[in-house]
Amino acid sequence: MKIKYTITKYHFLQSSFAGLSITLIILIGESFSNNVINAAIGSSVALVFLHPKNTQNNFRSLVGGNCIAILSFIFLYFIFSIFNQELFVTINSKDFHVFSGLSLTLCLLLMSISNTEHIPAAGTSIGLSVNNFDTTLIIFILLSIFTLYLIRIIAHKYGKKIF
Repeated sequence: MKIKYTITKYHFLQSSFAGLSITLIILIGESFSNNVINAAIGSSVALVFLHPKNTQNNFRSLVGGNCIAILSFIFLYFIFSIFNQELFVTINSKDFHVFSGLSLTLCLLLMSISNTEHIPAAGTSIGLSVNNFDTTLIIFILLSIFTLYLIRIIAHKYGKKIF
């Protein structure tokens, strides 16, 4: 059985809007964001534009999942700070970020309990954990995700043929 694939103007527009969105987000956060955060937000952009009706793109999951990621990072950061613990363990002169794994684990647990699963948000918890505590980065993530959700609403309402 032969499968026919055709590229339509809608595929092109959909991909173009996704590319434009992530490019603008990365340009805005260029001076303080990191590659892991950019990849996490980029994954959210891809999910929103390629599968707009996916349940992970509703407000509860998209925004809630990222808020859970931020809150799990903040909680663990302060727990580690209280006990004056390093954020990594050195084994055979290599540094392993235990904090990243713990942040991801807590984030996934809380997302599954609260029914706010947004898989790219797991990357947000890791991206935050590889930096020092930075409120600017947290605000950037929140603004990016809220903007992405607004784009999703507008595109879904006015661009039904695209999505």
